Amino acid sequence: MNIVHGSHRTHWAIGLLIGLVSFLLSSFLFSLFIEAGVLVTFLTGVVGSILLFFLLGHREHLIRNVGLSTIGMVASILLGFAVGETFAAIFPTLGDTYGNTAFLIMVTTAFGTMLGVIVYGKKALGFFLLASFVTALVLTVLIEVTNVMKGQFWQGVDLNYVLIVTTIGAVAGFALGLFEDVKHAH
Repeated sequence: MNIVHGSHRTHWAIGLLIGLVSFLLSSFLFSLFIEAGVLVTFLTGVVGSILLFFLLGHREHLIRNVGLSTIGMVASILLGFAVGETFAAIFPTLGDTYGNTAFLIMVTTAFGTMLGVIVYGKKALGFFLLASFVTALVLTVLIEVTNVMKGQFWQGVDLNYVLIVTTIGAVAGFALGLFEDVKHAH
């Protein structure tokens, strides 16, 4: 078993919690000292991925997986911006909210899918794409309904960035845990 020991039906919850905490801590910590941008995203990806993989028990090939995960995080964010900006350009009357929504769904889906493929291989692509997309959709709707993303800053920390990265980690952790639950159910 590659995930923290527990009931076979709770890996999803453990994964969600570990992903959320790992990326919350890393994004908040680095945001205190470094302005949002590629460097903080890279460092957040490294530390968040180390924590996520280590705490979930995926220690085999840790350096390789952290490297791939960090590249995946930066690539996911760039892809998310491309999709969000394209969506906003195609539908300008819908406002920024829908571009932001498309961005967050794309980023979290892409990252969760990439992590699943990094850990479990190409054969798990469909599972992680679906699990990450559905989870991303649910969390994005929750974020939009609660109107949490408002461009808030605290002590120079971009709280939107922290929220985005925390959501990325939560979705990836959830999908990794859910895969363990499904794998052990059979």
